[in-house]
Amino acid sequence: MKLRKGFKLNEVCGQSFVVPMGETNIDFSKIIALNASSLLLWKRMEEGDFEVDDLVKVLLDEYEVEEEVARRDVIGIIEQFKKENALEE
Repeated sequence: MKLRKGFKLNEVCGQSFVVPMGETNIDFSKIIALNASSLLLWKRMEEGDFEVDDLVKVLLDEYEVEEEVARRDVIGIIEQFKKENALEE
C-alpha cells in the first residue's frame, strides 16, 4: 500500500490534520484529524510503500503495547484512510 497523492499533513495549534488538496471547494468533512499514534503512522506512510506489519512494528517500537492491540489499531487506521480515499493498493 501507499499514500495517494493529493493529501497534505498540516498542523494548527498543536493538532495535526491531513487535508485533501486540489479541491475547488474544500469540504471540511474530509479533513482527517490525527492523534499521536496515527501521526506517527502517517509519517511512516509518507516514506513510501508499506504493509500492515511495517506499521505494527512502528507502534511496537514506540509504545509499550501488545502486538494484537497494535495490529487492531493499525487495521482501524488503514480502514479510516481507505474510507477517505487516502490510500492506494
